[in-house]
Amino acid sequence: LSLSELESIHSIQYIQMDELREKIANAFRIEDKKIVRCFLAELIGTFFLVFIGTSANVQQAVAAGGNSTSAHIAWGIGFMFAVFLAASVSGAHLNPAISFAQTILGNLTIPKMFIYWVAQFIGAFLGAAATYFGHHDDLWTIDRGNRQVGGVQGTAGLFATYPSSHMSVWGSLLDQIIGTAILSGLVCCITDKRHKIHSAAVPVLAGTIMTMVAMTFGANGGFAINPARDLGPRLWCLISGYGWEAFSANNYYFWIPLVGPMIGAIVGAFIYKFFVGLHGLNDTLNVTNESYEGNSRGLPQFTSGSPGRPYVDGQKTAQGYNDFPVAINFNEGGTLVGFHSSPYRS
Repeated sequence: LSLSELESIHSIQYIQMDELREKIANAFRIEDKKIVRCFLAELIGTFFLVFIGTSANVQQAVAAGGNSTSAHIAWGIGFMFAVFLAASVSGAHLNPAISFAQTILGNLTIPKMFIYWVAQFIGAFLGAAATYFGHHDDLWTIDRGNRQVGGVQGTAGLFATYPSSHMSVWGSLLDQIIGTAILSGLVCCITDKRHKIHSAAVPVLAGTIMTMVAMTFGANGGFAINPARDLGPRLWCLISGYGWEAFSANNYYFWIPLVGPMIGAIVGAFIYKFFVGLHGLNDTLNVTNESYEGNSRGLPQFTSGSPGRPYVDGQKTAQGYNDFPVAINFNEGGTLVGFHSSPYRS
């Protein structure tokens, strides 16, 4: 065969392989079902968060002289990349408490909230399972295959969270409320568009927030601050040899990481809205002639004064933009994405 013939054959094979790859990609690509893509994004994001975090817990327990700081940093880094994974699709809630708070604020519908919850709990469960199998030998060095919750050889706490011996029931509940309130309030802060934080910086800041909460509340009860992060791994412990003690230990502590974060997320979000979020809107709106697509829920409108250039339509003479309605637009994940404005035409 001549060189030109070989090149022709190679080109044909390349085109065929390219077509094959495209067919495979099209078979799995989801374009028209936004909620399915959100479900998958929340699942993989929560999976990654729990897998990295619980893996760090195991490594800390196995390493000679290991301390909690390394695990706290790993949880923060894991959260950062988990947000990177899911943010552009679902808003990267990765936490039923955050989804609940966003629903209360009106940024997420109730049906979608439940779909997010299912994805988050499944992702957390699978993340714990991946850690269990990926670090099976590490776990064996601690408990010699005798799966137990407490004691010197207890390893359930590497997956789910349990309180320190000095913590009371109400102290533990308050610990979860405060920790989650900090997370929720600061998430509202870093996603507030008026602060002009670049979208690529949000995951980094989110990871920093997680590390901060871990370092300030981690010793009390493992800083669950996330019902899925705790219940998913706890369910895995239940079926992987730890038994019902995974739930009954510490006077049935398991309900606290479920209820506390739900309360805390709402508290944190409303504290931010009351002290910061509701103020100064008229001073910071950036109104342009651009058009933003609204969502199906109907957008809230209010009147804002601003000097502007006149316009002319088919029915009115030139009129200033002194008063106009402004609609606040959110994406599917509940993130503020822009403003749509138009003059009154009465």
